[in-house]
Amino acid sequence: MIRPESFILKAFLASSLLALVILVLANGLIQIFRYGAPLPTSVLLILAALSFVLAASFFERYEVGSIIWSMLVALVGTAMLALLSGGVLHLLTMNSLSWEDLISSFAVAMIVSMSLLHYLKRSLGEIEQY
Repeated sequence: MIRPESFILKAFLASSLLALVILVLANGLIQIFRYGAPLPTSVLLILAALSFVLAASFFERYEVGSIIWSMLVALVGTAMLALLSGGVLHLLTMNSLSWEDLISSFAVAMIVSMSLLHYLKRSLGEIEQY
């Protein structure tokens, strides 16, 4: 029986969730380049404003960043949300992609995500040593 504390189960779940996010982001890129922005400009501006205010208040509270960092976080956050919404829209509306292609791309994304998680774990371990 597999216990919830199992390292292998945690690694598999983390890799699967990250692979799902990578797959949705990739489909979001396809959606944006083929059909344009998945969200209206007003919604994108609201998302950018909210993420900027949240990032600026976070950086001000912990005194670790500046307005430039807040703008960068807002830009990346807005882009991620736009890509995620575009990816979900593309995955729900596409008819041309077969299940084999979808499963194959998920498998490749799992391999990439496990590699990223392994690298991140090792990088964070090196940072903790200093």
